[in-house]
Amino acid sequence: MRTREHVLIVGGGVAGLALAAALDPRRIHVTLVEERPERAGAGTVLAMWRGGRDALDDLGVGERVRATSRPVERVVLRDASGRALHDIAPSLWFTPRADLVAALEAALPSSVTRLTRLVTDSRALATQLGADIVVGADGVRSAVRQHAWAGSAPVTTDWIALRGHLPGPPERVATEWWGPGGLFGTTPGPQGAAWFCALRGGRGATVDPAEALALARGHFADWDPRARAVLATVGEQADAQRILLAPRLRTSASDRLVLIGDAAHAMSPNLGRGANEAMEDAVALAEMIHRHGTKGAPRAFSRRRHLRGQVLRTAASIGLRAATTRHAAPARDALLRTVATLS
Repeated sequence: MRTREHVLIVGGGVAGLALAAALDPRRIHVTLVEERPERAGAGTVLAMWRGGRDALDDLGVGERVRATSRPVERVVLRDASGRALHDIAPSLWFTPRADLVAALEAALPSSVTRLTRLVTDSRALATQLGADIVVGADGVRSAVRQHAWAGSAPVTTDWIALRGHLPGPPERVATEWWGPGGLFGTTPGPQGAAWFCALRGGRGATVDPAEALALARGHFADWDPRARAVLATVGEQADAQRILLAPRLRTSASDRLVLIGDAAHAMSPNLGRGANEAMEDAVALAEMIHRHGTKGAPRAFSRRRHLRGQVLRTAASIGLRAATTRHAAPARDALLRTVATLS
């Protein structure tokens, strides 16, 4: 007679790994499925706000992640010319994504079953495996979401995001430039600094990194010389991708199915909240499963976390427009007042 409930997690990125680590192996059997596990650690750095750090502590990996993270002394916001708009001292870390993923991997109980495969019908797989609940942690393109909710394909924007590493002495200050049609930033990173930018660039699903970098160099050519210098320094090495958003959802749960992380509320990256919300989702869902079982957890989780995810998804898009629109001074000032309250 089976004594443990079975949770099928589709997606082995930050959200899926965090949930697998948070579930009590004495009570829950976990199957974690990921098509391409090598992608999980790809990227530069992730902003870790207080909520994300609390989630790391709940998962038992806070100290390990803290050891390789870079706290910032200040965050300076500037306009395109370089004029300072605001200077804050937030409680913020920048964590190498590879180190975060490694810490979550190390926290997985040995009883977790790992499968490497493409999932197109998660409910059929759950039936095949005898799972009691399916968790879609498979990102903005979530197959779990699109199979369960008709018309829930990701929203393709006309924005491109680029990022990369900068060798040099360790950075202690994060700087972000806001201007018409784009934003640019540098943060502490594992090789000294990390850089990122976002700008408008068509709507094609695929993005050629070389073309995107050329577009960025043209767009930021008349911005603060410090931003231009970074793009001149990076050579041809840059990661580029189209910014996709999760569609607006009325709920993130249905019968024995729940969405977490970017599958539920993928947002534009300007708030730096994606990984934080994914881990907070994971910790909250694990608590709901432990408290209510797999049958009651989806609805309880949705009541607790769904609205927050949708609000942040909308706020990120509004913030990106306010920061990058030429004649949006009132909206930008309101955004600056909001930023000033962050900790």
